[in-house]
Amino acid sequence: MASSFPDPLLFGHDLTPGIVSVHADLSGRALVWRREGEQVTLERARFRPWLYARDLTDVEHLGSRLAWDSDQAPFSVRALPGPPGSLRHLLTAQDGHALRQAVLSGAVRRLGRQVTSLHDLRGYYTVGPAEQYLMASGRTYFKGMGFDDPHRLQFDLETTSLSPETGRIFMVAVSDNRSFQTVLEARRTQQEPALIQQLLEIIRQRDPDIIENHNIMAFDLPFLMGRAQVHGLALNLGRPGGPPGVWRVQDGRSSPHWACAGREIVDTIDAVRRLDLPSASLKVVSQLFGIAPKDRVYIEGAQVAELYRTDPATVRKYALQDVEEVEALARRVLAPSFALAQMAPRPYHRLPYAGTATGMLEPMMVRAYLLAGHALPGESSGPGSPHRGGAVHLYAEGVLPRVVKADIASMYPSLIREGRIGPACDPLGVFLHLMDHLTALRLHHKAAAKRGEPGEHDAMQRAMKLVVNSGYGYLGAGSLALFADRTAADRITRRGREVLHQVVNALQERGVTLIEADTDGVFFSTPDGWTEADERQLIAEVDARLPDGVALEFDGRAQAMLSHEIKNYALLRYDGRLELRGAAFESSRTEAYGRAFLHQALKCLLSGDVPGVREVYVQTLRQLETRTFTNAEVASRMRLTKSPEQYAATRSTRKEAAYEALHVLGRTWRAGERVMLYHREGHGLTPLDTNPDSRDYDVRHYAAALVSAYATRLRKALRPEDFRQLFDHSAQPGLFDQPFEAMQPTWTSA
Repeated sequence: MASSFPDPLLFGHDLTPGIVSVHADLSGRALVWRREGEQVTLERARFRPWLYARDLTDVEHLGSRLAWDSDQAPFSVRALPGPPGSLRHLLTAQDGHALRQAVLSGAVRRLGRQVTSLHDLRGYYTVGPAEQYLMASGRTYFKGMGFDDPHRLQFDLETTSLSPETGRIFMVAVSDNRSFQTVLEARRTQQEPALIQQLLEIIRQRDPDIIENHNIMAFDLPFLMGRAQVHGLALNLGRPGGPPGVWRVQDGRSSPHWACAGREIVDTIDAVRRLDLPSASLKVVSQLFGIAPKDRVYIEGAQVAELYRTDPATVRKYALQDVEEVEALARRVLAPSFALAQMAPRPYHRLPYAGTATGMLEPMMVRAYLLAGHALPGESSGPGSPHRGGAVHLYAEGVLPRVVKADIASMYPSLIREGRIGPACDPLGVFLHLMDHLTALRLHHKAAAKRGEPGEHDAMQRAMKLVVNSGYGYLGAGSLALFADRTAADRITRRGREVLHQVVNALQERGVTLIEADTDGVFFSTPDGWTEADERQLIAEVDARLPDGVALEFDGRAQAMLSHEIKNYALLRYDGRLELRGAAFESSRTEAYGRAFLHQALKCLLSGDVPGVREVYVQTLRQLETRTFTNAEVASRMRLTKSPEQYAATRSTRKEAAYEALHVLGRTWRAGERVMLYHREGHGLTPLDTNPDSRDYDVRHYAAALVSAYATRLRKALRPEDFRQLFDHSAQPGLFDQPFEAMQPTWTSA
């Protein structure tokens, strides 16, 4: 084991293998579940809850109860080396609740006002009890384990509505990575309590270490808890020996996250949202990753319950394929979080949604300072002017042919290491140590993955890339980061702008047309007649002139690109694939009919087929007018940010269409819930679940939206007069209209 995890700053100073879950509380109790093969054991440990303090003013009232350098006293303090203004006192206690209350009581006396949280005070640093235990002990999760060594279980609910107040669970699909699969059913309402109890019994018997699903935090768990409450059932997903129940993680996030003792509950949607994908939907992501089964059953969410009444076998297959896709998706997107759990002193369930800087890099740094017995930085001081970020340039808008992407690989991490740029408030040099060793290990695992060596090398190198790439952002995070250093961040971006300028100038000297450039890379269009070999040669020539550690790499080519705005573009690859990036082309609110139009029109436009764009437009108009589309195909998904009570408080002065659509029907909802709505003829916005297969949508509304919401995204690729003519409802040509065949896509300098 020691040779596998040689660096205590990276992996912690305790090499205990097989930890699959940790539950700790401020009483100083830690429960540690460890797996060895198929055997799981529970270890009960004690630790002293701790917090860093700048001074002892708020705990002076403890008097003789506050001892110096004692691990036995109820309260203890240790003086740490560090500059004035730093957090030079480490307070520990037998009971963390008593320690926090002592600090808060002293602060109330000092400030003369009510104080209820340490977060309301300056001059302190602490973390949650599980993180305290992991940092102090030097332990991390999953040492010596591969991704499939823990027992992973997936479950997915099928419900009659999106709300537990108006619907129920009629099916649960369950699978795990030990070849177990089953489908639980409740055909009648009175069978639902038994179904919930069956699910709990399966979890108890199968005894997984990890529970996974896609959107489990925002949907499955709240729905399951709501239905259990209706039936008076105790919902306990945890392991024996720990506190029962399921509770919300207190992390300051508006979206809920849930936890239980002894098992890690993780949501694949959290990991997907880190990726630059057009959608976070399970079905869409599974298709993008090529993990959807060939015989995949697709059913609109609002239609699943209705189909179950007539064709339960198809719905069973659909539900099982859901959990199969989740299991495959988890391997793809959760593997980096799994690898990071072996390094960062945080519970695994927090890592898929934790920020890579303050959520992973900072805990590793604090652990090193805690181990070394050194003070933490106090409030950062530096120039008052705002930090200037990296350069972002848009050179051209419209359609450009023969497009190449050159990636500036790991620019900021390379500049950090080349210039030895770290925070001035890090006297132990932990930041640069982590940057150096994470980079070296990443390159090692990346090379091993390329050689096809056994082991999870790709997951490890992706995990390390996440942390290394967060280094610059962490330095520039200001008051959000303990070791932030705005001066260091400015040095990095200043050097980054110089390197980007060098790349851009070198490309322009060689006769290409720049489209977009930032510190991630550059898009450019090559002259007619260039081959891929010419493109690669150009990039190699520019790369040879860059500083050591900064590499310009070939990152793909395309027939054409529609440059709409910075970070918003469409690419038509040489194999005919269309790739969209940015909210201008793809968002969760995009209607299916508009998405289909946009994809077809973009393929035509990027192929130079302007008459084809007109044909797609006219065909889509005809489909709307003849009501070929269903309500489901014109509906859009909206997120409700207000609860019914919050909306009621403002309704008299400001009516909002989405909430009115639910209010007038007497339908309840939850803040954070996503609903499908469509514009119904003569009624305005209407919830889709009332009639998804009908065709009573407002044709005039959607015909207008076809231009205003979708065709307009092609505007920058056409002359204004051509755009007006292409998307004119009239079938009769105007006196000065030109043939569509004479029109060509165009581009202009931005």
